[in-house]
Amino acid sequence: MGFPNNFDKKSLLNKFNRNEIGSFLNKNIHRNLLNTNFWNKKLIIDSYDKNISKNFEISFMNLFFLTKNNKEKNVDLKKYFISNFNYFSKSNKKIILENYN
Repeated sequence: MGFPNNFDKKSLLNKFNRNEIGSFLNKNIHRNLLNTNFWNKKLIIDSYDKNISKNFEISFMNLFFLTKNNKEKNVDLKKYFISNFNYFSKSNKKIILENYN
């Protein structure tokens, strides 16, 4: 996200910047498949357009399962899930709730 593109300094309020950062993240998805920081950044980018795109569900689910042993982060994700419950599809709600323990 840093050098040479300095994506970490770009404003997420600008839709062009979000699309550019999202495109960069999508290109690196296979390389960072098990990286929780990657999925956290992707979730933040995807959550801006959660009404338009359902990519944030995939980002959330990956981050949720990767942080299963990190209790603090997992609690934050559970709170996020509860507050955004209506944005998730029925099948993903079921999967998350089955693993909500």
